[in-house]
Amino acid sequence: MLGLERGLVKLEPYNDKWSKLFNEERELLSSQLKELIMAIEHVGSTSIEGVFAKPIIDIAIGVSSLDKVIKIREKVKGIGYFEVPVSIDGKHVFAKNKENKITHFLHIMIFNQELWRDQISFRDYLRSFPDAKMEYVKLKGELANKYPKDVFSYTNEKKKFVDNILKRKKELE
Repeated sequence: MLGLERGLVKLEPYNDKWSKLFNEERELLSSQLKELIMAIEHVGSTSIEGVFAKPIIDIAIGVSSLDKVIKIREKVKGIGYFEVPVSIDGKHVFAKNKENKITHFLHIMIFNQELWRDQISFRDYLRSFPDAKMEYVKLKGELANKYPKDVFSYTNEKKKFVDNILKRKKELE
């Protein structure tokens, strides 16, 4: 139900248990990190009802400064997370494993700056516009079939769609 081997792309139909699993993880993270963070949000496809998704819960954590990551790193290590190298300035990513499958990703970034706003805006746009959501479902299905063992290519090819949605969202503001 939750978890996927690293590097694989396998989509599952939306599961309403994903929001319950997010809420449980949010409680755990809040209890460990409360003095270090400003916000915790469920993001990614598991946060959008009706979207097929890799069964991994994506969690955005907003901080006032990336200096907080040093303390966060130690605390999340204690509850099963490890740091994942990413090449995006202003973002730190951690993953949680269970039985050699990744179950959660933490995306730590500065609260209310561009990376944070983009994550939330993309999620909210797809929640609000069913046609865009269905376009995304179709694209994800095609890419999952094309790249079942190449999560890097799968993610990169989705980027054009994500950028287009963010552009549409900004035009509405």
